[in-house]
Amino acid sequence: MNDVKSKFKWHYLGLAAILFLSVILNFYKLGQEGIGNTYYSAAVKSMLESWHNFFFNSFDPKGFITIDKPPVSFWLQTLSAYIFGFKGWSLFLPQALAGVLSVALLYHLVSRVFGRGAGLLAALFLALTPIVVAADRTNEVDSMLMFVTLIATWTLSKAVERHHLRWLLLAFFIVGIGFNIKMMEAFLVLPAFYLFYLLTPHITWTKKLVHLLIASIVLMVVSLSWSVIVDSVPANKRPYVGSTQNNSEVTLAIGYNGINRLVGQQRGQQGNFHMGSQQGQRFGNGNGLSGAHRYGGNNGTSSMWMSMNNRNAGNYSAGFGQTGNPGIFRLFTTPELDGQLSWLLPGAFISVIALLWGTRFRTQLDRKRQTVVLWTVWVLTMFVFFSIAKRFSSYYMVMLAPGIAALAGAGFKQMWEQWCAKENKESLFLPLAMVCTIVFQISVVWKYPSMRDPLSITIGVLALITLICSMYVKKINAPGNRGISVLVLLTCVLSLLAAPTAWAITPIEYGGSVTKPFAGPELQSQHGRDGMTSNPKIENYLMANYQKGTYLVATLNAMSAAPIILDTGLPVMAMGGFMGSDPAISVEKLQNLVNEGQIRYFLLQGRSFNNQQSDVANWIKNNCVIVPASKWQGSQTNSNQGQGFRNGSTTLYEYVKK
Repeated sequence: MNDVKSKFKWHYLGLAAILFLSVILNFYKLGQEGIGNTYYSAAVKSMLESWHNFFFNSFDPKGFITIDKPPVSFWLQTLSAYIFGFKGWSLFLPQALAGVLSVALLYHLVSRVFGRGAGLLAALFLALTPIVVAADRTNEVDSMLMFVTLIATWTLSKAVERHHLRWLLLAFFIVGIGFNIKMMEAFLVLPAFYLFYLLTPHITWTKKLVHLLIASIVLMVVSLSWSVIVDSVPANKRPYVGSTQNNSEVTLAIGYNGINRLVGQQRGQQGNFHMGSQQGQRFGNGNGLSGAHRYGGNNGTSSMWMSMNNRNAGNYSAGFGQTGNPGIFRLFTTPELDGQLSWLLPGAFISVIALLWGTRFRTQLDRKRQTVVLWTVWVLTMFVFFSIAKRFSSYYMVMLAPGIAALAGAGFKQMWEQWCAKENKESLFLPLAMVCTIVFQISVVWKYPSMRDPLSITIGVLALITLICSMYVKKINAPGNRGISVLVLLTCVLSLLAAPTAWAITPIEYGGSVTKPFAGPELQSQHGRDGMTSNPKIENYLMANYQKGTYLVATLNAMSAAPIILDTGLPVMAMGGFMGSDPAISVEKLQNLVNEGQIRYFLLQGRSFNNQQSDVANWIKNNCVIVPASKWQGSQTNSNQGQGFRNGSTTLYEYVKK
């Protein structure tokens, strides 16, 4: 009896330690990340202004245009900001908490099928996944999506165990909520979910197909509910849907946040939009709004514009547009991806073989093998997507992390037991997994000279100790000496986690990238080069001439509008949406607003616009006067340090009634 209690104590102590580690990684120095991604932070500040802005996910306080994501995660951020005040850490809090809860939930999902040891390993692997830590510390929504899909997975497992339709409907209902966090990315779990339920024993095929049909209907109703409601509201009663060409949330879901991620169509592709040398990135290092104010805990040129060519210096950046060429080995060979997520991927794939070894594949499997199929299809679906997709950022791969952690946790635990207990082919899985994983990890570390020697030596020494001790454990028959067996297993885990841990702590050590989260030693040189800046002299001039109820200023894009909204809290019109490519306003509508006194000032940046912007910009230039630079221009405006259009210029125009 005492032994049983002791096991429980050690088990809970291990789980508590892992959760404490996750809390430290997610919450320590959380405030150093500034205000986060200013595009989304400005939206939350605007959503605090009114229920209208809150419901429609408005970017600006006056409700002119929406952001490019659905609202659920931002509703939670708005609630957090309402309770704790509008601060950077209050915006990050929901994601950081979701990350910790995901670790706990993954432990539960794995341990209830594969045992507590496997659950602890899976939880630890997820907690130390570098890209998960990086994303948890920002106001990006991927961590929340991961948590919601894990809740749906738990609910689905209940449906399989209890054979109750209501649990299945609830699981797909929750995936529908996930759709309203990041749209089509939530559907990446569906192949695993469908197959998992189809393998359920003791239910006829006809009944399973009917159940899945009903669940799919629920999924689509919940997924499209908010989008359909928004689209049904007359256009003049709601904000324009950002990042679309036809003002439709459904189009945003299917197009920009769906198919375009796979085929690679960029924002602003319809015209001559110019943003510098890297295609499709969010921010540039032009002569934009630069000055004393900055966001994201950083200053100056965004790291998204950093050169990716200095490989000898290990100067990689895992950002948008820097995801390598599509191909089956992309996640293993691309510097911007392999160090973010793939550390345990070789071991996870070998774990699948070990866990399914000797299985006779039938339409009905036992609970353990059925769960292996769930996590395997989860990983394979996302692995294929991220291998062939042409347009995504590295932090999108957060969704892949739970599957890798679950398979590696269950697999390494079973492979260790097979190594200790058997003298057949199954005992070879562990050394094969260890060798493949460690060789791959060293190949990743080798790309970074600053980390090459210390980490390679550490991994090698730990691997050698593991090898020697493992041979000893096998010789003495470990099941008879559990204490030694556990200690050697811990050494094995340490050798596997040395490199991921070194990467995972970098967002804390150096400060993270808030506009496109990633982890790694490159943060040391790139921190302080990321975020959006503003010019307080421009803002002071505009505020001194502001009339209540009107727009403070109109800009061509949300990038230049966001810092002004954050500084002043006043309405700023981003006429072309996020990157300036949205046809959100016509010349005729702009004329009407100007004549009504709603807009007086225009802030134009850059030298090249798309066709829609050219018409608007030409009207502004032909009908407005330039405000003399001496009235507003800060001393740093031409210093090439601000955010906005690369190699462009900033000009403030005023409409003066004739």
